[in-house]
Amino acid sequence: MIAPAVTGEHSESFGLGEVTLDQLRERVRKLAGGVFDEDVPRLEREMPHLDLGDMRTKVLASVADDADTLLRTTNNQNLQLNHARLALANHVRPPERDRANPRDRAAHAATGFALWLGVLVPVVFWQLLQTPLSGAAHFWISVAVVVAGFASLKLTSLAVASAGRRLNGVLTRGGAAWPIAPCFAAIYLLVLWRLRSAWQEAMGAGWAVVVWILLGLVTLFLVLVGYLAASDPVRDEREWQRVPRAVFGRSLLSVVVASVVLALVLTGALPLPWPEWATWVAADVVASLIAVAGAPALLGFRILVPARYSRDPNRRGSPAWTKQRDDLQKLVDEADEEWLRSIEGPLRRRVRNRLNAVVDPPFGTTLPKVDRAALGQMRAGDRAFTETPAGQRLKSVLAGIRGGAIGMAGPRGAGKSTLLEAYQAGRFNEYNEAHIALLESVPVRYDAREFVLHLFAQTCAAVIGFCAKNGVEAAEQPPARLDRRAWLSRVWPFAAVVVVWAVVGVAGASALSGRPVNVGAWLTAMWWPIVAVLGVGSILGIALRRRSGPVLPRLTAPPREPRPPAPGDLHALRGFAEARLRDAAYQLKHTSGWSGKIGLPLGVEAGASGSQELTSLPRTYPQIVHDFGKFLSTTIGCLKGLPKVASTSVVIILDELDKIASPEAAQDFVNEIKALFSLDVPGFLVLVSVSEDALASFERRGLPVRDAFDSAFDVIFRLEYLKLDDSKDVLYSRILGLPEPFVCLCHSLSGGLPRELIRVARQMIGLTGELADVSRVLVDDELRDKRSALRTVVARGAYDDVSVSDLVRHLDAHAQADPAVLLRAVENPPAAAADLHRLQVETLGHLYFLSTVLEVFGPSFSPAALTRGKTEGDTSFDTLTSARQLFPVNAHLAWLTVSAFRQAWGLRVIEPPERRRAGTSGNGAGEGLAVREVELG
Repeated sequence: MIAPAVTGEHSESFGLGEVTLDQLRERVRKLAGGVFDEDVPRLEREMPHLDLGDMRTKVLASVADDADTLLRTTNNQNLQLNHARLALANHVRPPERDRANPRDRAAHAATGFALWLGVLVPVVFWQLLQTPLSGAAHFWISVAVVVAGFASLKLTSLAVASAGRRLNGVLTRGGAAWPIAPCFAAIYLLVLWRLRSAWQEAMGAGWAVVVWILLGLVTLFLVLVGYLAASDPVRDEREWQRVPRAVFGRSLLSVVVASVVLALVLTGALPLPWPEWATWVAADVVASLIAVAGAPALLGFRILVPARYSRDPNRRGSPAWTKQRDDLQKLVDEADEEWLRSIEGPLRRRVRNRLNAVVDPPFGTTLPKVDRAALGQMRAGDRAFTETPAGQRLKSVLAGIRGGAIGMAGPRGAGKSTLLEAYQAGRFNEYNEAHIALLESVPVRYDAREFVLHLFAQTCAAVIGFCAKNGVEAAEQPPARLDRRAWLSRVWPFAAVVVVWAVVGVAGASALSGRPVNVGAWLTAMWWPIVAVLGVGSILGIALRRRSGPVLPRLTAPPREPRPPAPGDLHALRGFAEARLRDAAYQLKHTSGWSGKIGLPLGVEAGASGSQELTSLPRTYPQIVHDFGKFLSTTIGCLKGLPKVASTSVVIILDELDKIASPEAAQDFVNEIKALFSLDVPGFLVLVSVSEDALASFERRGLPVRDAFDSAFDVIFRLEYLKLDDSKDVLYSRILGLPEPFVCLCHSLSGGLPRELIRVARQMIGLTGELADVSRVLVDDELRDKRSALRTVVARGAYDDVSVSDLVRHLDAHAQADPAVLLRAVENPPAAAADLHRLQVETLGHLYFLSTVLEVFGPSFSPAALTRGKTEGDTSFDTLTSARQLFPVNAHLAWLTVSAFRQAWGLRVIEPPERRRAGTSGNGAGEGLAVREVELG
């Protein structure tokens, strides 16, 4: 990777916040200068006559002009770097927001008010019942207080929602449940305070303690349920959307202090010299002020605590704040290193290409010593020839399409997979444009339904990954308390019945003991009616529970349909994709049940049980395609709300269609997968590649695969072979100072395939010597590979043993990198059976081609020969290269193409062997062979 010393700077030099396009352009220029400086020692040693200062200026200016093109190759890394830097900047220097401040005092007051209402309402209710009014007045006062208490839940909901908007910038839901827990606690403490003496007199101190402990457990249970109801996230609500725990803690502390003050006044522990009603009013007002204003007041005390001892993650300098800053800085450094790795390959190639253009290596037939690492092991992304004519044409085609299906056809090794990988990586998008692209290889064996379902799931995963790259965290997993809440939702009716029965039983036993107290007399009179009512009520409660469903349907009911995300809402989009991923990956099954048994006096028992089960049936293929289309439409609609998104925002890329085992299966695949291609979703694109070799093979067997292939797509993009100039650009982007004759040699032997061009060049730069010597070594390697390939074909084919043995022996005897020997093998082929004719023509034609390469790139190669090979027509090196391309498709046509090239260069031409009748024997030294020697002056 480019070292920091070479880069001249780190990303920190850009300051905080996103990196602008101009800053990246300048950084590319500086990086290009570092790459150029790496080649300076070699240039000074081998080309001392060059003006390196002037050359450096020209190269850097040329690279600067291409900076935007280079930056498009790092689109994904640009986005990740900017996201990391923006997160760090927001942490170090939080942006000024109108209604989003985690230390907002009004929000603290609102949360304190929401909690305090749970304490104030039961206290005021008790105070009003102490007034010397009639029973009817007390009744209507009770009704009014209950109605006001329920109405206050709306106030708490509005207060918590307002607090959430001020704290987080969004409304917080579920605030109506906040007063529940303090309300139960206040009621229990009031009852304990006012009835403790009466219960002790009625049943004794020991039984009274037992009863109050049991009631305390019931209250604790209710407080826990209230707390869970308040803290449980509402549907589609994220952690950051709720009131922060620190704010809740400050408000709760204020409410506790206010409750203590109120209790001290009401119980007389803090006497006041006023009438009782005035004391109560004063206590209510003061306690309310403490509860509401206490939390905002606590914010001012943080100056008394040094930052290093603070636990506030929002306080600058606190350990939590520092740790988060260091973590974010680490993410920025990692994103910056990834950006450097992604820009290094394209930048080095661009600098080398421009340097070769300035140096203009002179004509030479001696292979210089070059850097072998230039063609070392490269990642797939480093081999993306996006700037070749094929890449430019593909970019032009994609620029005019807003959706649909595109087929890419081309020979194996032409760079189809490379271009598809480059498109997936966003290298064809404009600067900083994002898209969601899924690259999948077509399976050898497939089921249409299962494959589309797999694509559905993988697309959901790709959407989730896109949201994660944009800083959207995963949805919170249900915490352990939700599991406890689910357990409580099933247990509480039975637990409540048991506890209440125990309380009534203890009280009844105490009353039956004969103590003359009013409470005991009342319980004695009401004992059996209470038991009967509790029993009947328990059965009815369980029955109603069965009919109305679970108490907490969020936890036990089947998952509800997720809310479609609004444009630009990536948090909702991630939740939507996660829900769809679960649907695609699992067959959902939900089961709920109930059972109960009630024992009544005199040995009577009543019991009931039941269950319900919901199972989602497997979806049919049309249903899957329909749901897939809805998901794509929803996703694209959400992505349209983002500032920089490509016009085709969701892309599915299917590579290597020719991997399917049989032509029939390939035809079925294309026809069946049309259901996916026909989805009318603007912004959704399908890219499919297949080799031309496979299509030609299918057509030779009489199958209309090309018709099926062509009719399935809106556009068919043909990926052509590299021309000589294209091969020159590819090699000059990697190798500095390579003479042009060696470029022509690599181009001719590669057949115009990018993958083969790199392979031949990598093999060539490990050699030394003259052009003729290098060509002989390369041709010798080609002959060795041809012999191995022929043996493999013979072993797998059903050929005549005698004829095929003669052909193999004939090749072994003449496999020498010598033009005369190779031409002699071509002139005197062995006898061949009819079924061996094509294999023989292909094998001998390859020797014919290699002998031509040796003759052209021999000791007599001159500047005039180079000029002749760069012209158009049969003399062009592109004509010789095309012959190499034709051998797998039409060996006879390839032979004629080699002959046309040889004739144009004044070389001896040999006609292809005629098909001989099966059974002809002999060594084949000229029998049945038409040889025409053309003498050209």
